[in-house]
Amino acid sequence: MWALAGRGGRLWPGELPAIAWGFHFRLIRALLDSRTRGRLSRGIDARMLRAAMAPPADVLAVLDPRHLTVTAAQLMSRHRLSVVTSELLAAALVYGAPVHAAETNVGRSWPAAFAEEGVALHTHP
Repeated sequence: MWALAGRGGRLWPGELPAIAWGFHFRLIRALLDSRTRGRLSRGIDARMLRAAMAPPADVLAVLDPRHLTVTAAQLMSRHRLSVVTSELLAAALVYGAPVHAAETNVGRSWPAAFAEEGVALHTHP
């Protein structure tokens, strides 16, 4: 959401932020689910919803999961991570990129797994 809201530049200047397909799916599902009223769905306007569903290519890249599947499966078995977290870590490894995440979204097993795999994990409030 940082990238879609135009705040990504201060977190990763000069770089195109990317999101793993699983996280993109969960983001859209959360925004569209009218039964929930969480942080994401509260106050979302139609423009932001459209941007989340089809992010402009120069603002946010949605990564193709086919390039990540084997690596994600290996990571899942090695670290006992969820499918979505395994995909995220695989994306960081395959593309050689750090991961930026909200503190509230980081699972307990993330820091150790990311450190063991040599991936930088940056958390933000």
